[in-house]
Amino acid sequence: MKVDAVRARFEQAAFDYDGLIPRLIPYYREQQDLILQLIPFGSNANIKVLDLGAGTGILSALILQAFPQANVTAFDMAENMLKICQTNLSAFRERLTLQQGNFAADDFGSGYDLVVSGLAIHHLEGAGKQQLFHKLFAAMNSGGILLIRDIVTGATPSLTEQYEQLWRKYMKDCGEDDATYFQAYLEEDIPSSVEEQTQWLAEAGFSEVGCHWRYLNFAVFGGAKK
Repeated sequence: MKVDAVRARFEQAAFDYDGLIPRLIPYYREQQDLILQLIPFGSNANIKVLDLGAGTGILSALILQAFPQANVTAFDMAENMLKICQTNLSAFRERLTLQQGNFAADDFGSGYDLVVSGLAIHHLEGAGKQQLFHKLFAAMNSGGILLIRDIVTGATPSLTEQYEQLWRKYMKDCGEDDATYFQAYLEEDIPSSVEEQTQWLAEAGFSEVGCHWRYLNFAVFGGAKK
């Protein structure tokens, strides 16, 4: 992962991120709704949650609202993202912990019942993802759930190319400069296929591994720790 480049881009993007991201990611809000529906705990469950690559706290906010006994650690490498996260989630400050760091290298705690990650893990190369999945498995309680939404590649290079072309069309149709964002993607992002990542999750010890939703080069997938 090109840590400095990624951190710099997200420090700069933080202030317009929430307004921008639905114009870059197809079905962004639908993905969030599904992630919330996939969390199997009762609404009053006292759960410890890790939001890995939390950004401005979008997933953290949904979880804190839906689970009034939940405590969330929002982990991100960009200071500006965490500042906005703190502001956005000020109503939940007693149940929110902010932590700045690089999840590929730094400790993010343990004892989690739920781990969510949105559009973050694709910054790691394949070996880094595999190491992270083992690290997450060790950090979770039995009965814990991992839910990841991320940008992915297709099962074949030709499918990846087709998905990328349609993704660029989506951004352009939303009024965004698709060439600029796609270039940044090529320079900084290292997506892997859903097929590879679900296999790596299983190898890390997760069960009930599967892809819950997919559209072109975006997916929601995960597993459970039994």
